[in-house]
Amino acid sequence: MVNKVRVNIAGAPYAIATTDSEKYIASLAKKLDEDIAKLLDGNENLSVTKAAVFCAMDYLDEYKKSTGSAENMRSQIQSYIADAAHAKLAEDKAKAENETLRRENAALREQLARLKAKQDREKAEQEQEKQREQNVED
Repeated sequence: MVNKVRVNIAGAPYAIATTDSEKYIASLAKKLDEDIAKLLDGNENLSVTKAAVFCAMDYLDEYKKSTGSAENMRSQIQSYIADAAHAKLAEDKAKAENETLRRENAALREQLARLKAKQDREKAEQEQEKQREQNVED
């Protein structure tokens, strides 16, 4: 919906058709009026038109710099996202490797336990055999 907002800038009335809120447009007009007044107060030979042009140049400068800063931030954010994705892949790979090593470790422990049990049985059998041989000799 288009609103008609009436404002005064540098003593001149303006009717602005906008879809923005009246409060927002009034705040922009107030800022522009203050900036023009500041320039006019500082230089009596300056016309309202030239003060408006200087304000426009200043606003364009701010706009260009903020656009550049925004682009730089977007670029940095994309870089951070890429770094995070690489870190996530590395984490997933490390987790998978860790799980593989955990399973391998469990299998080796089980194998070791079987070998120890076998060794213990063989040792016990050897001791029983020695006992039998001693019993036979006695």
